[in-house]
Amino acid sequence: MAIVDKYTFSKTEEVIEKARAGQSEAMVELGKRLYSGKNADKSYELARSWFEAAALKNNVEGMFEYASMLSSGIGGEEDQEKAAEFFLKAADAGHREAMFEIGAMYAEGRGIKKNYVKAMKYLRASRTMAANALLEEAAKWWKPAAEHGITEGEYEYGLCLVNGTGVEQNIEEGISWIYKAALKDHPRAVSAMGEIYEKGIGNISPDEGKSRFWKDKLKELLKNQENK
Repeated sequence: MAIVDKYTFSKTEEVIEKARAGQSEAMVELGKRLYSGKNADKSYELARSWFEAAALKNNVEGMFEYASMLSSGIGGEEDQEKAAEFFLKAADAGHREAMFEIGAMYAEGRGIKKNYVKAMKYLRASRTMAANALLEEAAKWWKPAAEHGITEGEYEYGLCLVNGTGVEQNIEEGISWIYKAALKDHPRAVSAMGEIYEKGIGNISPDEGKSRFWKDKLKELLKNQENK
């Protein structure tokens, strides 16, 4: 049972008392009651203030709820930059819905500098249906980057083609893009080439020698990174 659940059957007066005493879980519960109007008079402004108080105590759910209200402009002014700040904190603390939100913000450049690499990282980590839907757009993000010789774009677009994510599956073309990135010492592309030759994918047959070559190359790259 989640910590906050212990307040589910508490009287609102008791929750208020605990929230005022500084218990962040009670602050979140009180915020939710004020937001929904359940067992409390509905007030978006007060809900937001209690979510903010919990967020400032590093309560992960409080960070997410406060960021959501900042993003939507409910209960106060809209502030996308501050929303991104708290979504990111909650996401890094393991909150999956926050991972989706900050991933979407990175993808759109909303409240934070556009960064498709970080967008992919958080969207994949969130494992939500909404994230999967947004990831279907990934091929559109990466194709121009790949065509302009950007290494990360070559790898990610290649991955989209191999998996058929947001684009018609074309394993051979996908591997060719991944190979281009691997030649530029992109660690994940080098790792992928090792797996491709180990298992045999598309028109590439298993090849122990080539698989070992790419795996040894990956070890060398990682070792060099550690020594920097």
